[in-house]
Amino acid sequence: MSMVSDGRGVIRRRAWITLLLTLTALVALYAAAWTAHLRFDWTEDRVYTLSDSTKTILAQLKDPVQIRAYITSGLPQPYGALRRFITDMLASYHDASPQVSYEVIDPGSDPNVAASLAAMGIPRVQVQAVEDDQAQIKQGYMAIVVEYLDKKEIIPVVQSEAGFEYNLTRKIKRVTGSGQLKIGVVDAFGSSTLTTMQRLQQLAGDDYQLRSVNPDKEPLPADLRGLVIAGLNKPPSDLFRYRVEQFRLRGNGVLVLAGNALPQLQRGFQVQAVDPYTNDWLREDLGVVVRPGLVIDRDASRVMVNQRQGMFMFRSAVDYPFMPAIHDLNQQAIATQGLKQVSLPFVSPLACVEENDCTVLMRTSGDSAVQNGPPFDVDPLRSIASRLAGVQRAPQVVAVSKQGALHGHRKAPEKGLSDDERKQPPRTEAASQRLMVIGAPALLDDTFMDGDNGLFALNALDWISGNGDLIHLRSRGVTERPLEKLDSDSRAIWKAIWTFALPLLVALAAIARWRMRVRRGAMQ
Repeated sequence: MSMVSDGRGVIRRRAWITLLLTLTALVALYAAAWTAHLRFDWTEDRVYTLSDSTKTILAQLKDPVQIRAYITSGLPQPYGALRRFITDMLASYHDASPQVSYEVIDPGSDPNVAASLAAMGIPRVQVQAVEDDQAQIKQGYMAIVVEYLDKKEIIPVVQSEAGFEYNLTRKIKRVTGSGQLKIGVVDAFGSSTLTTMQRLQQLAGDDYQLRSVNPDKEPLPADLRGLVIAGLNKPPSDLFRYRVEQFRLRGNGVLVLAGNALPQLQRGFQVQAVDPYTNDWLREDLGVVVRPGLVIDRDASRVMVNQRQGMFMFRSAVDYPFMPAIHDLNQQAIATQGLKQVSLPFVSPLACVEENDCTVLMRTSGDSAVQNGPPFDVDPLRSIASRLAGVQRAPQVVAVSKQGALHGHRKAPEKGLSDDERKQPPRTEAASQRLMVIGAPALLDDTFMDGDNGLFALNALDWISGNGDLIHLRSRGVTERPLEKLDSDSRAIWKAIWTFALPLLVALAAIARWRMRVRRGAMQ
């Protein structure tokens, strides 16, 4: 009997020793991971891990950067978890570059800190908390201040984990760089102007200064890093084309939005056909062809329309085939990498004169076609099925880009050049070019600048200006995740599964359990 009890005692001691060793190892592993800021990131966009773009920017820092996070402690969730996230991310920035130092400060511990934040224009955030069975409003701060030499950049409110790395890295890059880059927006030959791009100016304001330019009347400024030509509806002059080509030969990028019709939404759902010779210069100067017609696609974005039923007028959302929802985005191209959907309004199909000279950025779905015109019937109440009945369907190329060597071929016009332009010999070739052409002339208009359209527009500005370090970051964790559309057969199958199969499985499980209980009762 004593031998049995001694054996059990040995087993117990071994079990306790094993348990203690396991707990000690886990505590040591946790302490090591905490000290080394070791974490495992299983999120789709890896929002908890610094990207290679951020690491590259941090590696180029030559002087110290100080980051101060002003975060009020004791805020309810999700702000409590957000505080931990910010602290961990700042530690990752410090680990990536010794030039980055950081400090997390609780403004509630010092009234002077709150006064200095108010002087910087940093607002308090108001959150609702439930304490002692009562709903209360708490105020606090969730702000980041980045300082470099005598410069300062501020993130007034950190609202979520999504987009945090992009915003912070952008502030670091801006405070350590030369400030806003200048982008020219063409105002000539009926193009869309800055007055129709207020939303884009707001989105790009931290990084870009958009300026109205007219290459038909004056030379393009030397400090421009990119040029936007959107929605010409008249053929441009030789002087315009020469200056644009010389601009490209200086190594600058150009974004062209061209098509066969311009929306006239102030009149309802109507479009105005452009001059049929407007886009000839694209083929001759850029090697890109705007093919006839407008694209219609069953995979369409939704718009709100007014409908009358008897005496009543009501608004409803309908799928609008003239605003294709583009899901076939080139994930190898920087400007479209990471995006899930872009909606292109009243888009025309494109083609390249030499296919091996172009990169396709976007295609419509395989259930799309081209409506011939003008005139164009863009009535939103006409069904998509009737529009696609009997027409050939195939994916349509709607956005392309070109890089690589560029050779100029336009001769200097005899009239219109400035004295400085005449003194300088024309450039004839460049080692590289950055050209993007999109078949939607009105894409940058305020009406269409929302969601992933805004992200893509910013990506395009980054790309043409050679400022592409942050493109990948912008779409991490902030883009929409639209559900994949199912065909009618697939919908019927899944409906049957959820309606009949699951209840049947529950019933079978109940029967099986009942039979097991019956057997146990019989055995007893």
